Amino acid sequence: MTLKEHRLELTLRCPPAAAWAFLADTNRADEAAGLPSITYRDEPQEDGTSVRHFDYKLKGLPVEGVEHPFHWEEPRYFRVDRDYSRGPFKRTVHECTIEAVDPDDPSAGSRCVHLFQFEGRGVAGAVFTFGFGREVLPLMRAFFEEMDARVADDAELGDTIRDQVEVGKPRATAKQRAVIDRLAADARTVLDSPVIDRIARTVRDAPDLDLQRMQPIALANAWSLPPQQVLDAFLACTYAGLTRLRWDVICPHCRGDKQNLANLGLVRERSFCSACNIDFDVDLDRSLEAVFSPHPQARPIEIVRYCLGGPGMTRHIRAQRQLDPGEGWDFTLPLETGSYRLRFTGTDEYRWVRVAPGVDGSTQEPFVITDAGLQGPDPEQPSGEVRLALHNESKRPVLVVLEDVRWADNALPAGRLVADQRFRDLFANEMLAPGVRLEVERVAILFTDLVGSTAMYGALGDARAFNLVWSHFTVLTEVVAKHEGAIIKTIGDAIMACWTDPAKALLAAAELHDRVAPHLQESGHEYPAQLKIGMHAGPAIAVTLNDRLDYFGTTVNLAARVEGQSAGGDIVVSLETADSIDAEELLGAQGWTAEPFDGAAKGFDAPVPMLRFRPRSTMNEEAP
Repeated sequence: MTLKEHRLELTLRCPPAAAWAFLADTNRADEAAGLPSITYRDEPQEDGTSVRHFDYKLKGLPVEGVEHPFHWEEPRYFRVDRDYSRGPFKRTVHECTIEAVDPDDPSAGSRCVHLFQFEGRGVAGAVFTFGFGREVLPLMRAFFEEMDARVADDAELGDTIRDQVEVGKPRATAKQRAVIDRLAADARTVLDSPVIDRIARTVRDAPDLDLQRMQPIALANAWSLPPQQVLDAFLACTYAGLTRLRWDVICPHCRGDKQNLANLGLVRERSFCSACNIDFDVDLDRSLEAVFSPHPQARPIEIVRYCLGGPGMTRHIRAQRQLDPGEGWDFTLPLETGSYRLRFTGTDEYRWVRVAPGVDGSTQEPFVITDAGLQGPDPEQPSGEVRLALHNESKRPVLVVLEDVRWADNALPAGRLVADQRFRDLFANEMLAPGVRLEVERVAILFTDLVGSTAMYGALGDARAFNLVWSHFTVLTEVVAKHEGAIIKTIGDAIMACWTDPAKALLAAAELHDRVAPHLQESGHEYPAQLKIGMHAGPAIAVTLNDRLDYFGTTVNLAARVEGQSAGGDIVVSLETADSIDAEELLGAQGWTAEPFDGAAKGFDAPVPMLRFRPRSTMNEEAP
């Protein structure tokens, strides 16, 4: 049967790369065009693939079918095919092509053609096909033209529509606006920050789709604000009841949220993605993300989908296509310098595509997918138009995905939040369930201790010594939080603190030495207290221990041993950690000098290479 066609042709001011952000955001475009929301169900198959079923109601008429995987090549092309088992259609196709008006001058704008094809079922199919052209296409055109004008007129909006949550007309009712204003005022008693007002405006004005997964890091980038400042404001808003925190379990392949959990206690060590048909380990860095949404008391929002599989829902995927047995795919894609992962359903194998200036990629052989595995080495390609060729010689269909691994730039990994002092202070009840252990890819652990504390207690007496210790904790807490770390626990007169960024931990260590002695003197403590500090970074396990989130493992043990090598007034860092952050240059700029040595570490088979940092003034005093 011949497919009926509707065409939507657009000439846009935005170049293809910028236009792609809203043209390929099928979820948002379908909502703007008045199409109904859809319910999806993924059915895993024995061959490693998955079949995506959908259902919705069209003018009260039940519609069911199967949506085949989208095919796209950013920023030029996408297509989706749907087959229907129920409803007015047998089959539909949506295809979009985008090209520059002037290939030599991308700023000249772009041309876009949306092609919609329908194979109807009886009179109802003809009626709805006609209605699509008359009712839906004008709304879709208006949406695309509005987005084009908005992005072209405001460079600060960037090239992703999802970051533009403040656009649009106010959505909250008058009653909701009053509640939002009151809760924002409550949040400002927790933290005096203008970002709280910006979050309140977003909750008040943004469409529901933008509020389902509010990402503080993405919003900080869109608002040109420091990420920590935005995160602190979100935590204050959540504490006050304006927003609420959610923990999304993220598939490491498709990056889709597989579970939406209200608290950390519901997180388990393993999960399953029915779309990718894989089991995966849940960790705090890549598969557990903290996101926010409006609290229902401020503004209830409806969690709905209009299109789940399109490019706009998985922006880290630059190209995707399903290859049937015997089918090939030869394409070019504009890629900037970086590393990209090429992966395939039905196998754990993947390849790295490394893109760099000046690389000769002319000898790259096609990738061959067989039942035995994947043939072909990791390719290197020059920046610009990157060419890739693949051929499926297996007996099964294979979904091929090329993804940008910098997906984490906009995400807030749970590991970062767990290592945040404000989070731990405001949400001390957020803990993992007993027995649950989640891996952390890298955490910097820092221990401090007071030199000669036993002698200090003997010299001052218990009460005065305790007051001194308590006073020095005040400075430690302030400095650790200032450098975006968190105190895990105090151990007598020592602390254990953590950071996701070892460089910030090192800068905090230097400031601790600068601040503790003057603070104690200003507080009336004349005893010459001095800190010992040691640090090491690496993988760890997060657990709930003694009713708080804690870390354990080799990294923690070694960090404690490194601190044991400190003589006081210095900073000792494992050489491995120091080299990873160029610690000598970082502290050298502040007048510290480094001395390498091999430190004995109880429980470790051999001495551990370390660096001892001392202030240059101290070195001069010790020189003969």
